[in-house]
Amino acid sequence: MKAGAKGYISKNSAAETLAKAIQAVYEGQHYVEPELVSETIPELDDNYRGNRQSREMVDSLSPREFDVFCLLAKGLTTHEIAIELHLGYKTVANYNTTIKTKLKVNTAAELANIAMALGILKY
Repeated sequence: MKAGAKGYISKNSAAETLAKAIQAVYEGQHYVEPELVSETIPELDDNYRGNRQSREMVDSLSPREFDVFCLLAKGLTTHEIAIELHLGYKTVANYNTTIKTKLKVNTAAELANIAMALGILKY
């Protein structure tokens, strides 16, 4: 995983596990067979749980919040986002606050980190 793999399952995995892994990687997530996380690579256990929790929090964003989240993660300012999405500056500022609250972060850098970890924003 540290070398860039997006998923890992054992060759003896059930077909359902393979399907889950493929779907997760296709959606931009990382996938490690649950039994392997704690048994063979315990140092990934916290990252795996963290990514899953982050994915759930990002999925809780409304479509407009998600649009704003992506633009914030790319480094656009609130003013630039307002212009791009044809919204008022204060509206975007409110979205910014709501998104950071929902994702439990304080900075745009943390938003970018979440977006990159989940494959929403490419390196």
